[in-house]
Amino acid sequence: MNFIRFKRANWVVVMAMLALPGALMTSCSKETTPTEEVAPKGDKLTISVLGINNGDTDASLKSKAGSSNVAKASAASVEAPTVYEFDDVDMAVSVGNKLPVKETNVAVRRMKNGLAANAGLKMAEEVAAGVKYVVYIYDGNTFVTSAELESGTEGTIEGLDLTKSYTWVALSYSSDVEVPETTPTSSEIALPENTDVLYASGTVDLATDPTIGIMFDHVFSRIGVELNTIGVFGEITGTPAVEVTGIELTTGDIDLLTGEVTAGSGSPLTLTYADFENVDPAYDDAKIAYVYTAGTAQQTIDVSVQGLDISHADGNLARTYFANGATMQTNVTPEMGKSHHILLNVVESPLTTTYGGRTVRWGRSNLYYRNTGDALRNYAFYATNGQSARADGYFGFGGTVPGTFATSATEGDPCALVYPAGLWKQPANEDFNNMINSSGTLTNVLGSLLGAVIQLPGAPNATLGSNYIQYTSTSPGGADVFGDEGNNLRFYFNGHINNVAALTQLGNGGGLLGLGLNDLSVSLLDQSVLDLGINVLDSYGDLTALWTHDQALDLLGLVGAGTWGYIAIPVDPLIGSNYVPARKTAELLNGVSALGVDLLSTTLKNVRCVRAN
Repeated sequence: MNFIRFKRANWVVVMAMLALPGALMTSCSKETTPTEEVAPKGDKLTISVLGINNGDTDASLKSKAGSSNVAKASAASVEAPTVYEFDDVDMAVSVGNKLPVKETNVAVRRMKNGLAANAGLKMAEEVAAGVKYVVYIYDGNTFVTSAELESGTEGTIEGLDLTKSYTWVALSYSSDVEVPETTPTSSEIALPENTDVLYASGTVDLATDPTIGIMFDHVFSRIGVELNTIGVFGEITGTPAVEVTGIELTTGDIDLLTGEVTAGSGSPLTLTYADFENVDPAYDDAKIAYVYTAGTAQQTIDVSVQGLDISHADGNLARTYFANGATMQTNVTPEMGKSHHILLNVVESPLTTTYGGRTVRWGRSNLYYRNTGDALRNYAFYATNGQSARADGYFGFGGTVPGTFATSATEGDPCALVYPAGLWKQPANEDFNNMINSSGTLTNVLGSLLGAVIQLPGAPNATLGSNYIQYTSTSPGGADVFGDEGNNLRFYFNGHINNVAALTQLGNGGGLLGLGLNDLSVSLLDQSVLDLGINVLDSYGDLTALWTHDQALDLLGLVGAGTWGYIAIPVDPLIGSNYVPARKTAELLNGVSALGVDLLSTTLKNVRCVRAN
């Protein structure tokens, strides 16, 4: 070594180094360092299936025609539905990119394995046990071997050089019967038509980690057409005439090494009800048919439905919709490897009122809580609109669970939770304009109105029935759905829960169930249900009481402590059939939660939903 050019400070360092025995000898002699030998980590390649990518499409899946048809999948989105209106029900049609599939969280290790290179937990679509797939092993571009394996069972490949790295490719036809060919003559394989082809590829270094965890991608564009009756609260009982046309079906060839797909020519495909299957095996209220295509041109798809029979969840009441047939149309532009969801939600048609320049579309019956434990099916409208004292229809202000006051865990708009979420909402205070004769404050929780009823003018646009107040609707049809009610908007005199003792007990926790009620679907008129010795619903038959969602009133100097509701009271018919006092009423919120005063509590009322837009 040459030390002559070192500065003085560096010279001191060098002399210190020389004082260490063997220091320079160790650093300058490469021959004395032994060569590290990497022992193989196993004696075979081990393979398992993690799932199917349920997010962005892997860039390795592309159309051979060019990259313009390949785009990163955005976050799951659903367009605003187009609502088709018919005499009996409506159909809300939307297109999104999230299909109803069974998902699972899988732990993904950091490895050169396509999408599985992202370590941590990944939401994946589940692959059912027993689905067959083939793993191809390549040394560069040279085919080495392959193995036919099954998901749910760990597979192995032996006879490889355990010191080398290989390219691997996995291909599946999502079947427990049909299998890709295991000894292809070239890297290109012809794919079957209308099949959910799954593909994955990567590299594996057998010397460091002889395992593969496969995260598949869908190869073709996947189009799911779903007919859903959750929004009319019943399961399909018959065999409706369903026809889906306008689908162009295309298959193609895939290059195993590059993932490129070459699409062929297309042919028209027609789906019928026989092609549909249950989304959830436990329910017959959501049916879906899948189409898999390599085509990327926009498709105009028509869906026709006739004779749709359901059994309403409330009392198993039989209903038949679209007796004369109905047709809906939508457009889809397929993209390779992506999902497209055409969702046809059959939903209750509204009753429309237009008073004082304000148009409101009302639900045909009151809301009730099914308590199914299933978020999609927890809320429904009663099968018939009639007088009812069932506990499942009496809600506290701002609460989503009947028979109790709202808490931080249960506050919200129950109408917004009716499937499909966001189609309905609780009415605004202004929605009752020109349907009432005045506004006022409830004097106390006993529910008496200010002023003598006999002195109030009759509510405009209202008529009185034997046990209801009624308004004229401008909606078409509907008479065959709700009998002699036809298209009239009726609010029945179901009363409200306003007994001080009962409300105090409710506020102590447990709600109506805490008072000894075994089931929220039973009638509150049966006093033996409650262990209070009082009639909890003593206003039944005396008035109609409905909630709005509006708050932020200044009552008794308490800013933001008030709520708005609607109350109508029947009177002696000798006074006149049009004489129906109806008021917008303001009352204080739950005193325990809002004011810290035990004696002040909000009442429990019915809820009638309105369309959100």
